[in-house]
Amino acid sequence: MRKVQIEYDGSMKKKYVDQRVKHPKTGRMMRDRVEVDVKDPKCWEIITIENSILYSPGHRLTKRQVESLCRGNKYEVVIGGPGQFTPHKSRY
Repeated sequence: MRKVQIEYDGSMKKKYVDQRVKHPKTGRMMRDRVEVDVKDPKCWEIITIENSILYSPGHRLTKRQVESLCRGNKYEVVIGGPGQFTPHKSRY
């Protein structure tokens, strides 16, 4: 059985989008950054994986992909706490 360690990253649920808006006093156009929800976020990241060519460390997964990994009997899934494997914003 293949062992997979994954971690949840909630910051991937939203993204910033530049939007052009009219300045209320001067009437000139200016840019404004707006936070928007992502439709199908890839919040789960593979930290370590053994004996697999389908996935690699650093690969991001959607909620559906994680559910299918957990349901199947090919992989033993270990879910780490947020920030457990990524201290100081480094990848591993």
